[in-house]
Amino acid sequence: MGSEEAKGSGWAAGGRTWIPWAVLAGGLISVSASAVLIRFARDAHPLAIAFWRCAGAVIVLGPLAGRGLHRIDRRGWSVSLAAGLFLAVHFATWITSLELTTVAASVLLVSTTPIFVGAASWLVFKEKLSSTAWIGILLTFVGAGVIGGGDLSGSNFTGDLLALIGGATAAGYVLAGRAARRKLGNVEYSFVTYAVSGVAVLGLCLMVGTPLWGYRAPTWTALVAIIIGPQLLGHTLINYVLKQIDATIVSVAIMVEPLIATWLAFVFLDEVPTLLVYPAGLAIIAGIYLVSTTRRDTPEVVT
Repeated sequence: MGSEEAKGSGWAAGGRTWIPWAVLAGGLISVSASAVLIRFARDAHPLAIAFWRCAGAVIVLGPLAGRGLHRIDRRGWSVSLAAGLFLAVHFATWITSLELTTVAASVLLVSTTPIFVGAASWLVFKEKLSSTAWIGILLTFVGAGVIGGGDLSGSNFTGDLLALIGGATAAGYVLAGRAARRKLGNVEYSFVTYAVSGVAVLGLCLMVGTPLWGYRAPTWTALVAIIIGPQLLGHTLINYVLKQIDATIVSVAIMVEPLIATWLAFVFLDEVPTLLVYPAGLAIIAGIYLVSTTRRDTPEVVT
């Protein structure tokens, strides 16, 4: 029976157990490129980048989600609405942070989402957290405090704070999404949340007079790459391998995103992290690791 299961699985046949790991690596590289691609969209305001990121995903997912939208009940719509609003604030704050602080600081701080998810689960849902998880939360906030309060080359307190808010609001998106996904398919849920997020960000753009077009070709190229890479391909690949790789392992693997993003910023933007970012980053990553390994939640990536 074991051989038949292996034969039928597709992934293990012919010794191809490396395929899901290769898919996961592709997803991680895709989402890790987000910060650098945003920097390359130089002509666009952060709010405009957030709008086009959501709008582009809506255009792609619309034809796929159409048939399933009529099955969404009132609770599904309300939870998806909340998730979309959280996502709008996440994109608006985090993308803005990249104009004010370094890629290393921004990506490390926005990656604290699992910490906020754990804290919210304890405060709102009365879930019990282990002592290991509490140590992880403490480590993460110590690391965040060092980055936010330290004089890191090129970093900025306002930018660091916006990135941290981006991590916190992403936690709201994750928690609302988990509630919505109990009845909604991934495509339908993604379509609705991206649409809500796009409309909310569009409203902000209109309020502050943010131009949404008139960019040079390199900016449009970067925007298309953001939509195809981090927004659609990266999330899709990571969610796909959850059928083959344990969710906790994927959660831990996602922690390499700040490392990849920092390396990409060094290669393409000539950003060299200062020495202080290494112990601070290590504390944050260790804290996320401790929290992730004590929870069995499905990981979400929203950068």
